[in-house]
Amino acid sequence: MRIGIDARPLSRQRTGIGNYVKGLVELLPRLAPEHSYFLYSNRSIDLPIAEAAVQRRVDHAWGWCPGSFWLLGRGARLARPDALDIYWATNAVLPPRLPPAVLKVVTVYDMVWLRCPETTSRYNLLVQTLCAKEAITKADIIVVISRSTGDELKERMGVSDHKIRLIYPGIPPVYFPQDPSRAAAYISEKYSVPIRYMATVGSVEPRKNLKVLVDALTILKRNGQLDCPLLVAGASGWRNSELFQQIRLAGLSDNEIKFMGYLPDADLPQFYAGAQVFLFPTLYEGFGLPPVEAMACGTPVIASDSQCMPEVLDDAAILLPPTAADSFATAIVRVLGDQLLRRDLRGKGIQRAQNFRFDKSVRQLLDIFEDPVQPTMTTEHSDATV
Repeated sequence: MRIGIDARPLSRQRTGIGNYVKGLVELLPRLAPEHSYFLYSNRSIDLPIAEAAVQRRVDHAWGWCPGSFWLLGRGARLARPDALDIYWATNAVLPPRLPPAVLKVVTVYDMVWLRCPETTSRYNLLVQTLCAKEAITKADIIVVISRSTGDELKERMGVSDHKIRLIYPGIPPVYFPQDPSRAAAYISEKYSVPIRYMATVGSVEPRKNLKVLVDALTILKRNGQLDCPLLVAGASGWRNSELFQQIRLAGLSDNEIKFMGYLPDADLPQFYAGAQVFLFPTLYEGFGLPPVEAMACGTPVIASDSQCMPEVLDDAAILLPPTAADSFATAIVRVLGDQLLRRDLRGKGIQRAQNFRFDKSVRQLLDIFEDPVQPTMTTEHSDATV
């Protein structure tokens, strides 16, 4: 088969979606080299593979144009000469005028633009409103990364069950249990931070709900229980001035909450493994890779119970209401001070993370490409525990 792929997420400084797509695209030609793969992007593709089956189609025309609108204007023009059998939209944007015979597979990560529009940027909201509805309607198959996202598609957009396939994301093998002391020492030396720290990972934006962690840190500081800083790894997102004002008003210094910016992929496993606890108070996620990556590295996790978090994390993490700063503060004190609890969370987290591996995800994606007429999300995964 000849498979076209929207490769725009494969640029440098990838976020969760980019890492998800990278993990799948890296394995596809290795597990199924009999197919041909065509990667379309308006940006350089950061993918360390050179399989003969992979063709890169990087197009710098319309350099002034945002990526989604570039795809709408240029995507089909690039794809048509490649005589595709399948087009995989790794974001919910389908180029118009693809040949009717092309199987259109669209991945939908979440419904944040419908569920929590106030937590996303105007540009993303515009793209999703204009493009996602049409892509979801025109798709032959819709891949979702959690059961909760599939349920939302059915409830909010009336998508028929037979179009939806569930494929949980995988995490790379670099995320595995490590020596916490050695990992913490590496992060401390490289980034000049204390050797004991708490961690969170994600773009600094309203949906990540960092304000509840600021409130929790304020409670801990007031009670004399803030004995290690929170390190925030992630690119600066949008509408975060209120967060930084909250931090100033709370009197929290750079020694108590430190924004690290974007960390290179090579350092993330050590960053997770060296943390005393990983915190993830998100308001909404389609899946939520960071807490699973942290669990795979053996780090105890405290997360919100929002949306799909119970589905993904189950009993391997402490789950709390996303607005309950006092509960987060209490849970932090418990995890930092109770070695038996830490050992229990570490063991459960490592075991839970084994459910999410790229080789399994890629094989399920290949099953869809090779046999589109297969059981729906409900029946195909009725025996799944995650």
